[in-house]
Amino acid sequence: MTPHSSAGFMLGLDLLMIVYTLWVLSLSATPSRLLARIGVGMLVWLGLLHGLLTTGSLFPEAIGGVAFLLLIFVGVGAAGALLLGVPILRATLMGLSQQQLLLLQGVRVFFGATFLMQAATGILPRGFGILDGYTHIGAGFFGLVAAFCVATGTAGRQRAWFANLFGLADILVVASTLALLLLPEIGPHHSMMYAVFLPAPLWLWFHVISMIQLVREERTDSREATA
Repeated sequence: MTPHSSAGFMLGLDLLMIVYTLWVLSLSATPSRLLARIGVGMLVWLGLLHGLLTTGSLFPEAIGGVAFLLLIFVGVGAAGALLLGVPILRATLMGLSQQQLLLLQGVRVFFGATFLMQAATGILPRGFGILDGYTHIGAGFFGLVAAFCVATGTAGRQRAWFANLFGLADILVVASTLALLLLPEIGPHHSMMYAVFLPAPLWLWFHVISMIQLVREERTDSREATA
């Protein structure tokens, strides 16, 4: 695998993630017109990201690790402001079932497998690629298991907490390691950025919204138990 083919592969994975996300959203009563708008918005986001990465104009090549990490956090914050600040998007996400929110993480197994492949072919540093690959596969797998357990009522809440905390830690640790340790080696326009600046912020906020729902459910159960 060459750096060019790796970028094309990651672009394809982002497209898969968009299709998968729209499918999960369609499992609820999300209007088809809203789904189309969300899909167009995500495709525009991906198109801009692709153009900036392929031209090497997203960041200065000499950007420092701390500055890069801060920009990642800015991107995550901007994604959160969009998802929770636009009323129709906030209502849609808050209206998703716990199963759907956990199911949204499932596509991460394909990203994890790709990172393993990149580690094997030298596109990513071997140690980082192997660790990141397995933790992404784990995050997706645990999300799918938790979604099933929530749907069947078999200790779903406990497994949902574990899946969310594991997946959230995976994103935060990988982003920090990438920025603070690996950036001088791979550069700020590596194909890995296709995951860092599109799927990862969304997965992080899906985790956050899932945990908000879990807290609300526990408070409701507590009030009912003491009533």
